[in-house]
Amino acid sequence: MIRDILNLALRLMLVCAVAAAGLGFTYGAVRKNIERMEREEREEGARKALEPAGLRAEEDPSLLEFLRGTIPDVEGAFKGLDGSGTTAGYAFIVKAKGYNFMRLAVGVDAEGRITGVAVVKQEETPGLGSVPAQSEEYLGRYRGLGPQPPVLKKDVDAWSGATFTSGGINSGVRTALEAFERVRAEGGGIPR
Repeated sequence: MIRDILNLALRLMLVCAVAAAGLGFTYGAVRKNIERMEREEREEGARKALEPAGLRAEEDPSLLEFLRGTIPDVEGAFKGLDGSGTTAGYAFIVKAKGYNFMRLAVGVDAEGRITGVAVVKQEETPGLGSVPAQSEEYLGRYRGLGPQPPVLKKDVDAWSGATFTSGGINSGVRTALEAFERVRAEGGGIPR
């Protein structure tokens, strides 16, 4: 009886070890592709968030490191460059919680006004929470707000039937404005 149990346990351990090795190998093989796709998603989001202000997005890893110490929900930071190459705004990739998690790109100009909001990735319920997250019209309601953080149901209406998602989007915008204020307080290359 004990011999059978040990035999079964050893076989199970062997199967688990082979499965773990296979998963590790697979991840190693596709890791660079995953990182490339995530970088492209961040870049596209930043481009969409800064484009309405006529700014070009340029990723800034040192700015991200600076912000991560105090604002952990910032997952990407981009300088918004004007035609002459001068920093005239920023785009921040932020993590927010609606009903599920989402990543937003929020563009902010030199005065602290929102230039655009774009959803980089979202896991909201299809047909409910995903609707405002995919609505250019809804996300466009944030354009021009700031530098004071917007208040949901006062500055921007919540989407009926998707109040968690609306709250998550608002929370992400507020996080981006907090990041902007932190950068501006440190003299982050934007004329005051």
